[in-house]
Amino acid sequence: MPDDVLHLRNDELSVELSRFGGSLLAATWRGIPFLKPTATGGIATQTFGAEASFPLVPYGNRIEGNSFTFDGQRFFLEPNTSGDPFCLHGDGWLSEWQLTSHSREEATLYYVHTEQAGSPYAYETVQNVRLNGRTLVLSLTVTNLSARPLPFGLGHHPFFPRTAGTRLRARAKRLWIERAGHLPDVPVPIPRTLDFTEGNTLPAHWMNNAYDGWDGGAVIEWPERQLALRLETEGAFECFMVYSPGADADFFCFEPMTHLPNAHNMPNEAGGLVVLKHGQTLAGAIRLRLAPLSAGFR
Repeated sequence: MPDDVLHLRNDELSVELSRFGGSLLAATWRGIPFLKPTATGGIATQTFGAEASFPLVPYGNRIEGNSFTFDGQRFFLEPNTSGDPFCLHGDGWLSEWQLTSHSREEATLYYVHTEQAGSPYAYETVQNVRLNGRTLVLSLTVTNLSARPLPFGLGHHPFFPRTAGTRLRARAKRLWIERAGHLPDVPVPIPRTLDFTEGNTLPAHWMNNAYDGWDGGAVIEWPERQLALRLETEGAFECFMVYSPGADADFFCFEPMTHLPNAHNMPNEAGGLVVLKHGQTLAGAIRLRLAPLSAGFR
């Protein structure tokens, strides 16, 4: 469609946004990519993992057994991708969003999901993408349209460039061991090699772990590009995922989330999901601010 790809730009930033999945396809600061550009021609969600970033709604990551019990009722979900047995990352990233408004530095998209076989969820989600100087702001809301209360969560799934010297700084309290099915197992103290509190390079091996007790901030540095990025959050973003296939990959993912993976099957809503009654809304935002590495962020 002619308005599939939306272009936002100012003197500092340039962003390409697709209505398919509400996904970012590319983002640069002064011509330097700070998200890994998509290899597709604009329909990002036709190729899993090709997006530069996509929203996670009405939850992120995986739900064990594609099922959960809530308020005494058992719900079942259908797998939503050909490459994964789980209903992965909710619905938003695989759906066509509608355009509400678009200007030089800002765009607002929305998507309405009706209750259907394979999911109990009915909701409206709105995403606002805005450039503010050298800061990219991604705001996301979800409103429960179902007649029943249901647990909801939000998140973002950016793909950042990975270089040999890439460093990540993020403060959390615990790490969750990964078990079969890429699901979290048990929380453990954070080992030194996976502790990013004071800044650390990414491990050379596979990594796909959740962290909780997060303070909502992170810094990424690319010495080879003399570039630094500070990520800040608004709302209940107390968890993040780090996904890194290994040293040979040219990307890694740092995924802010309001809840843990498989939180639907954790006791007493311990995973961070928020129960919304009909008409209630969950909101959150992340800000990505760029700067020369020499200026840095402390």
